[in-house]
Amino acid sequence: MLRRTAMIVAAGLAVGLAAPASAQTEVKMISFGGGTNVSSWVALDKGFFLKEGLKVTQDVTPGSKEQMQDIMAGKYQFASTAFDNIVAYTEGEGTDKFDNYDVTAIMGVHSGLNSIVVRPEIKTYKDLKGKVVAVDSPTSGYATVFYQIVKDKSGLEKDKDYTTISVGSTGARVKSLKDGTGHAAMISSPNDMQLKDEGFTILGDAATEIGDFQGSAYAVRKSYAKSNPKEVESFVRAIVAATDFVFNDKAGAIDVLKKRIKNLSDADAEKLYVRLTGPGGLNKRASLNTKGIETVLKLRTLYGGAAPTKADKYYDLSFYNKVIGK
Repeated sequence: MLRRTAMIVAAGLAVGLAAPASAQTEVKMISFGGGTNVSSWVALDKGFFLKEGLKVTQDVTPGSKEQMQDIMAGKYQFASTAFDNIVAYTEGEGTDKFDNYDVTAIMGVHSGLNSIVVRPEIKTYKDLKGKVVAVDSPTSGYATVFYQIVKDKSGLEKDKDYTTISVGSTGARVKSLKDGTGHAAMISSPNDMQLKDEGFTILGDAATEIGDFQGSAYAVRKSYAKSNPKEVESFVRAIVAATDFVFNDKAGAIDVLKKRIKNLSDADAEKLYVRLTGPGGLNKRASLNTKGIETVLKLRTLYGGAAPTKADKYYDLSFYNKVIGK
């Protein structure tokens, strides 16, 4: 009896001692909306973050300005944002200025998965002459991609042939198209497909038109990463595993998309998955598209202001390389 009691007490002590090892570190992530969040959604819904000891909360930002304000204020530890936003703010060309701005990209999300969507009365790129384009920030993000595609397709130039209004993230741009304050916008999936179903027109696919491009990236403040390397490595490991899941388990990925995106039909879920895993879609293994980064920097030089410096100024692959064994 005494021996049994001792064993029970010992077992209880063992459980108590093991508890801290399984404790979850709480971190917060801020992203834009849309299906390109599928990897982080999978990491949340399928337990990849929890497996790495992270309890992650993911919120949607109203725009890049607010997103950068929040991550710099320490409200969020991780972000998913256009790689171009990181370049713009690093160079002091963002909507806000930060003396201690130190956000850096650590992984890739996708390679330009956005469409140019226009109101029903717009039929061609040339029809954009004299019209208004709804953007997040007029000098960063996917706005620069829009300007280049329109120039290549029609010769029309920003401010000379059409104007822009800064409205915020995808949801705000969708609203602008619907209420007529904007005639065209860069829209991510599945919102672009849903707008098409409502009579709007998709003029072009950014990933197809612009070539190699680094769209959104996972980012963190350098100061946070320096103080919390284990958490950053855990985040990277979870996202890489979740991205692999998306490519390897179509049914599982579509299930997550349908649970996360309101009113997503079976047909649209199938189309979205094909786009996410096709050319210009998710970065395999969440790697950064270094060739695509060069395109981002070229567009930044043309439309964002001062020419950026060396590419590796805007990213840190040390955590990613350690996780995947490079």
